[in-house]
Amino acid sequence: MNTKTLKTLASVVFIAAGMGVATSAQSAVPKVEAVGRPAITSCPTSTTTNVYHSDKIVFMIGEGSLQPLIAADFAALNSMPRLTELDIKIRDNPSAVADLKAKLLFFLGAANTAANRALIKITDVEYATAVCPKAP
Repeated sequence: MNTKTLKTLASVVFIAAGMGVATSAQSAVPKVEAVGRPAITSCPTSTTTNVYHSDKIVFMIGEGSLQPLIAADFAALNSMPRLTELDIKIRDNPSAVADLKAKLLFFLGAANTAANRALIKITDVEYATAVCPKAP
């Protein structure tokens, strides 16, 4: 993972932690990137071994409107491409069961409802693990 991806993952964690107290109108909808960049993992300087596990979820959004977590995000969320393969990369806990559609909807800034889940088709899931050794 590159620094931008790590920052994105950290942002998702902070958004999740602040959902109960969020009062700002800041958009939760991520932008859609059309340019690929190498995914580079940078290991922090640490006295412990760090293991990072991430999932790449490849998905498509069907025809229909997704309901956002924040009402002001409706237009941004529903301007995302339909019937086109998209992907997200998220940090994952390898010792827990993952509800992939819930994680994907949260990442997009969409509510985890039955209607939204029905619009999402996951076509592939890949994973990566990076092990950063202890600093000397």
